[in-house]
Amino acid sequence: MALLAVLAGFLAVSACASGDQSNWVPWFEGTDEEYVELKIEVVPEGAGSTYPEPGEYSGIKRGTVVTLQVAGVSSGYEFSHWEVNFVDYGSAPFKTLSLEGDAEVKAVFTRAAGGEEAGYLMVDIVFYDKPLEPPEGSVTLWELGVSMPLTPVQVTPNQWHGQAVFKGVRIGKTYTVVVNLENGVSGIYVNFWTVYNRASYMHWGFISCRRKLPEAPRSTFKPFEWPS
Repeated sequence: MALLAVLAGFLAVSACASGDQSNWVPWFEGTDEEYVELKIEVVPEGAGSTYPEPGEYSGIKRGTVVTLQVAGVSSGYEFSHWEVNFVDYGSAPFKTLSLEGDAEVKAVFTRAAGGEEAGYLMVDIVFYDKPLEPPEGSVTLWELGVSMPLTPVQVTPNQWHGQAVFKGVRIGKTYTVVVNLENGVSGIYVNFWTVYNRASYMHWGFISCRRKLPEAPRSTFKPFEWPS
């Protein structure tokens, strides 16, 4: 199983920035008016891991906000979505849940894409203000639990990019792309990209002297509109 690091500082941001808003939940009413119970499980068992870890938790004060996180993905699987009390709670790998009653949470994984469902995604990183400096670091597709180093690629005599290629991505699926830059505007950046055909290309440009989250990359080809 490829474990994903628990990256402090952007969990709450990621849970909100994806646009994958919390859904309505049919709460289970317990016998205690002040405290609730929480059960977390992975489906199918062994397909991945979560944080908090799977198990049963009691004595939680009603109204407590819990951040649900996909912490690891087993080989051959990918994260699909969360279920809370048997209702779809969204596909983002980070979700916040305000416990207004007893809750049964399932992290649902599916077999990784294959055959006609599978394609590949190239993530292309560049520093717009320093074209001769190839970006260094790594890229993670969180739903797959796969990280790849940025490989320096000379695009023109005066321009270098950093690229990572992921095989076996699911066509039509939106992935959480986490870039860990080690030079230029070093830091961790989160974005979201839909694999729109078998060969998908995500270009993400940074200005290395500005320490702020760059604008989300935009695709000019959008044949799919998937519900969150």
